Amino acid sequence: MSEIENQEVFEEEVVEEQNIVEETTDDSDEEQIDWQARAEKAEETIIKSKEKRKEEKATPKAKVEASDDAILARLENRGVMDEADQNYILRFAKSEGISPVEALQDQIVIDRISANKQARESVQAKPTSNNRTGNGQVNNLAKAVARFEKDGTVPTDTKLATQVLAQLSNKN
Repeated sequence: MSEIENQEVFEEEVVEEQNIVEETTDDSDEEQIDWQARAEKAEETIIKSKEKRKEEKATPKAKVEASDDAILARLENRGVMDEADQNYILRFAKSEGISPVEALQDQIVIDRISANKQARESVQAKPTSNNRTGNGQVNNLAKAVARFEKDGTVPTDTKLATQVLAQLSNKN
């Protein structure tokens, strides 16, 4: 124990003793104070406070957790790249009282991560409305070149016609 803590405990005991002395002197001056009993009581409180502090020191402190960046790096190293999956693993590990790396071994976490992965893949496989914008012009150009070579028909769109003629001149 540090000197400051000892001083604080000592001051608390002195104040308690003074309160007891004042109470006994106020009641009657003729009463005798049992100094032996008061000293024993003060010693008991000192011993109790020392034991309490020893117990506090003896109890092991909680593990020092690694920083979030280190934990996320470990998860990414094990193939968990998606932020939603990482957050789920961290919450699961905290609720179960295990490390996030240990949580990766749990079947519930494995199932959840695989379900999330399938959902992400199916969302990415969905066609979007703007998929045709770039490819249509290339196909139109190829069709127009093929038509010109087949029967000599030139497209009515001047821009497309110049592209067809430029491509045919590059072939020759």
